Amino acid sequence: MNTFQVLKYGLGLTTDGYRQLAFINNFLKPLVAFHSKKLGYELSASEKKKVLFYYPMYTILGCAEMYTALKGRGLTAEERKRLTLVAAWATLCDDLVDDHNWTEDEVFDIIFNNPTEKGLPGNVKLLIALNNEFHKIWKVSNKYIDQLTVALKWQSESAKQLDPAITLDEIVTICREKNGNTSLMFATLLDEEWTEKELQFIYQSAIVGQLTNDAFDIYKDTKSGIYTYFNKATSIKNVRGFFLEECKKLHSLVRECNAPERNKKNTIRRMSILHAFTLTALDHLQKTEDKFAAPVDWKHVSRQDMVTDMALNSNRFKTVRYMKWLAEQ
Repeated sequence: MNTFQVLKYGLGLTTDGYRQLAFINNFLKPLVAFHSKKLGYELSASEKKKVLFYYPMYTILGCAEMYTALKGRGLTAEERKRLTLVAAWATLCDDLVDDHNWTEDEVFDIIFNNPTEKGLPGNVKLLIALNNEFHKIWKVSNKYIDQLTVALKWQSESAKQLDPAITLDEIVTICREKNGNTSLMFATLLDEEWTEKELQFIYQSAIVGQLTNDAFDIYKDTKSGIYTYFNKATSIKNVRGFFLEECKKLHSLVRECNAPERNKKNTIRRMSILHAFTLTALDHLQKTEDKFAAPVDWKHVSRQDMVTDMALNSNRFKTVRYMKWLAEQ
């Protein structure tokens, strides 16, 4: 991939981002505002960011549109509605497990059994309201229910990432299964019949996306006591090696799919635009490790030494070079 192609794919992702942001503002925000007012519940600043921006943006740009790129198409209006609504209530669901210690069965009951709202906290009532809106626009399939059930099971396992004794292998298993099965759940919301190879690609794409997220959240995760591959591995060199192996596996799975070569190339290039940021973050973290020596006790490292500043032109130019390089791996 040359520089012109990087600009082309980057501009395409930016355009898709603005399209999804406009959809959030016109469809999701009014819906959330209506139910919040009705319930007398106001989202916290953190919840607003996740419900009205991060989750519905990433679900579309980092997940669904990556999958449909392999099919040579974008999203339909109805697919976008489903995915945006599910992303909005899914982040509220994650908070129940991660921050409020809800069990898998308790979350399952809220989503599937339409319980009475009496005595439930406002965020749970909003979750129920958004899930009901989702059911109004789509008759759920058995594939969706089955895959959501598995995803919820693994989401409950993520609480183990608060345990200092967790091993690196356990972190990988949780991240692979939790995010992989969530991505497979998103895939059931698309009007496609996926082949086994395509499902393997979708599943694998999730851990690469999670590693990209962890690269930029290392400071927040460490301060919150969450153990990820980045703050648990013995060295950044090992993190880089693991990330690149997972990327190569992902690209290999795309190439094995029965799809036009143009679609496979577009999918890999589109993914590389996002995943290249991880390599820039790893460069920054490597400098920090060189400064403190491995293994770094990340709990005592400053925010500046952990968070990669993408406003720096040097990091921007470096990321463009990584985009071109990663697309060929």
